[in-house]
Amino acid sequence: MSDLNNYPWIKKNFNNLNISSLPHSSLIEGNKGLGKAILVNEIAKTILCLESNNSPCNQCNSCELYKNETHPDFIKNNDETKILIDEIREIIDFSYLSSSISSSKVIFLHNCENMNRNSQNALLKTLEEPTDNTYILMTSSKKRALNPTIYSRCNKIKIDNLDQKQINEWVVAQGFNDFNYYDFPSFLNPLEIVQYIDEGDDKKFIKFSETLLQFSNKQISINKTTKYLIDLDMPLIDKINLLVDFYKNLLSSRISKMPYSGKFIKLNDLSFSTINLSNVINELNDLREMIYKVSSLNESHLFKYIIFKLNSIVKLQ
Repeated sequence: MSDLNNYPWIKKNFNNLNISSLPHSSLIEGNKGLGKAILVNEIAKTILCLESNNSPCNQCNSCELYKNETHPDFIKNNDETKILIDEIREIIDFSYLSSSISSSKVIFLHNCENMNRNSQNALLKTLEEPTDNTYILMTSSKKRALNPTIYSRCNKIKIDNLDQKQINEWVVAQGFNDFNYYDFPSFLNPLEIVQYIDEGDDKKFIKFSETLLQFSNKQISINKTTKYLIDLDMPLIDKINLLVDFYKNLLSSRISKMPYSGKFIKLNDLSFSTINLSNVINELNDLREMIYKVSSLNESHLFKYIIFKLNSIVKLQ
């Protein structure tokens, strides 16, 4: 089990809850990588705890069973990528059982946006007519991906995104002292970033940002930058996403007057029209839409055009 003290934004959410008066059904919403499951586990452990109703004691038999993932009064979906009706039926059957150790039972549906229509309809009756002392805790990374009636039956708990300063401080506190926020796409949340670093996949983001940094500072040519993008072992849609993110950050930094720091500090000296750069970003967004509609695009022509255009817009002062 995770130590809640290591996730201050999750701890803040948990401290704002009154577990003893929690409704029978709750939906925890927030983007991927924010730790929704960590919050659910802390709530579930508290509900099942034999000694406390405010936070888990972490010492009683119930807390030990939960820690060892053997608690008989707790059930969680097995497959987080799809939740089929058979699994919902199993969960419904569980809800009618008497509790074995704790005074309540907890059902955890992780990534419940992956329920199909039949699964959602099957769950609705349980939400509308909950059995005594049974709590259903659900997480979702997608807004409004569920049947509206499900939303109406649930207490909503929202985990907000962290800002740049919070992400920097938290990742560095995990022991990654050379971490730089701008090496990673802004759409990644802290737990995703740490996972990429742990798995060694952070290097592709760092190389990408360093290449665009050198290109922006006129340290490498249009041709070399284009070749790098073409040769990059990554789906085209991901390359476009990273390009959009890099230049959206540049645009945002200029508009919000929040300067870059560290190795990216030279980006503060660039000269460009915010309108022109915004137009290029819109073109990239249009290309992203086209990728979903067209079976294949000529990457060489595409990147030559985009990089040439960026080179003419973004200049050194």
